[in-house]
Amino acid sequence: MIEAGVAANILGGSYAGTQSAVKNMSASQIDKVSKDFESLFIGMMLEHMFGDSVGTEAFGDKESSDIYKGLMTENYGKAIAQAGGIGVASYVKTELLKLQEQEN
Repeated sequence: MIEAGVAANILGGSYAGTQSAVKNMSASQIDKVSKDFESLFIGMMLEHMFGDSVGTEAFGDKESSDIYKGLMTENYGKAIAQAGGIGVASYVKTELLKLQEQEN
């Protein structure tokens, strides 16, 4: 989904690892990483927002409920990001481009 290590480094605040990963990325790859990151971020937010509000009766037993809720929030995140998102992708893209410029 997201280029190796880039999202983890962004989340963890480790720019050293991110710089080396971003160094050889094209503009389209940076755009994809930014959108994928936003999708992941939105999905994680939605997962916390839903919490236990979507009961197991909607998805079956507890185990299947956890799996299907995870898939549901992941796909909601993708759909929201694809529809314009919440502005995270543009910020991440700007920061990744700055890192790429620092490398050169």
